[in-house]
Amino acid sequence: MLTMCSAPRRRSLVGAVITLACLTLATRGFAQAYPPDGPNIPAISNTEDASGAFGQDLHAPPPPNAADRESAWNMKVEGFDDNQGRPIYQPLVVNQDGREILYLGNLAGNLLNPLTGKVEPNGTSVIDVTDVHHPKFLFHIPGPPGAVGNAGAQMVRVCSGNVLPRGEKGKWYLLRAYGNAGPDEAHQVWDVSDPAAPKFIVTIVSGLSNTHKSWWECDTGIAYLVAGSKADGWHQSGPGQHLKIYDLSDPTKPVFIRDFGLVGQQPDADVANAKSCTAAPGPNCYEGTKNPPPGIHGPISMGTAVNRVYMPYGVGKDGVIQIVDRQKLLTGCTLPTASPNCATRPTQAELLYPQVGIIAMNAENGGHTSMPVLGVPMPAEQAHFVDGKPQKKDLLVVVSESTANNCFGQAEHNAWILDITDEAAPWPLSTLSVPQSPGDFCDRGARFGTHAAAEAIYPPYYGKLIAVSWFNAGARLWDIRDPRNPRPIAYYIQAPNKNTVASCARINGVATCHNATMNDYVEFDDRGYIYAADRAGSGVTILSLTGEALKAVAPPAK
Repeated sequence: MLTMCSAPRRRSLVGAVITLACLTLATRGFAQAYPPDGPNIPAISNTEDASGAFGQDLHAPPPPNAADRESAWNMKVEGFDDNQGRPIYQPLVVNQDGREILYLGNLAGNLLNPLTGKVEPNGTSVIDVTDVHHPKFLFHIPGPPGAVGNAGAQMVRVCSGNVLPRGEKGKWYLLRAYGNAGPDEAHQVWDVSDPAAPKFIVTIVSGLSNTHKSWWECDTGIAYLVAGSKADGWHQSGPGQHLKIYDLSDPTKPVFIRDFGLVGQQPDADVANAKSCTAAPGPNCYEGTKNPPPGIHGPISMGTAVNRVYMPYGVGKDGVIQIVDRQKLLTGCTLPTASPNCATRPTQAELLYPQVGIIAMNAENGGHTSMPVLGVPMPAEQAHFVDGKPQKKDLLVVVSESTANNCFGQAEHNAWILDITDEAAPWPLSTLSVPQSPGDFCDRGARFGTHAAAEAIYPPYYGKLIAVSWFNAGARLWDIRDPRNPRPIAYYIQAPNKNTVASCARINGVATCHNATMNDYVEFDDRGYIYAADRAGSGVTILSLTGEALKAVAPPAK
């Protein structure tokens, strides 16, 4: 059994080690030093196993229980909150002044808030999970009113005023998306210094037709907002989203920096006559396989030290993965050679200026998540040392979202590990997949397939384990210490409950509905707890590692 020890996220940690009884950090709190709160990247040491046998145990995971029962392998349930029955998109856990606060971005709907006695449009939930066994729901910030299509307030990021360059000391700030299908779509900033009494501060940008999953660098204040507007002239297939980059170093006074996207999306692109840049490079072309290219989904910046931003496009089809020089991205429109309208109507050359790598996926898969895992030792090459150190590779975990409530009529959606050591030529190393059986996932109802990879950078797990949400197949973890041979090592599948919303599909002309859970995101906190958030209204489950999964991140016995 794993007993997690408290490890404050925003302050120094000393003298902590990982054991089978306690999992904490032997360094500074991860959110203080690592993206999005800082520029440092954890050093990964996967060299303890002298046999180099990582990934060689290819035994299959045990089959799950029936769909109406909870299933767990090498994981233990520590706590649960029903989130008032609101369907969850993205979880984020922040150590806030010594308390662990869980922020949940919720999907669309209208449900009763027992704290106020009112029915509120789904927005942002705030839950104290300091005691994981007894979470306490603190507050619900309502989302946009109106139809279900307004999509709630799916995305949430939080930064400390002590970390932001021009934030007010002692304050905490929340960035969230606000709808994506009505007249008032926007990105907002809230004061969550008292997480039980959030206060609205400012609307960063409004009048949008789409919003989604953004990234906020706390140590610099740079925010990469996923947004789109029918009036801004940008061309995107699919959701119609590109980047709007802002300086939120003072969250009360947003400063616009620029718009950005793939070549072929810019307002002045000649979409009707453009040709593929791969097949016919030239002054009028588009990147990827779709004209115009698909919209961006959720960028991840690795900050000033790495100087890279990783950008997935396409979500579930026609995917493109782009690697961008962060500094060139932020300063490209300030160059003397920049066009007069570079910030809002960049030229093709100005979009290409920061690009250092790109890979086009096939038409059946898209870029939902592109999570970098940098500096991973390669077990097969541990005998080849350079300056006394083993060979290492930079990796990118790419996930394609399954978008249909059945297995029929859509491609299989998986996750892949790419070698991006040579950024100009990303190359696949391995595939993370879950079979349809055992488990009868195609007959359980809801979606089967991947959604997203965990994005929290927690050093004991970083470079060792990767977590991927697999909808009705639950939260899935892999041992990636040998990235060429990743090994499934843990899973958790939640059982349906009274709040689970039925998912319906038409198969061979027959409509079928099932009350199936759908794990939408898996995330870590700075104590090593794992959060499995459900898309069908079933709540959020707090988990810990056991068995072989725990051993994979624990140091060897001396």
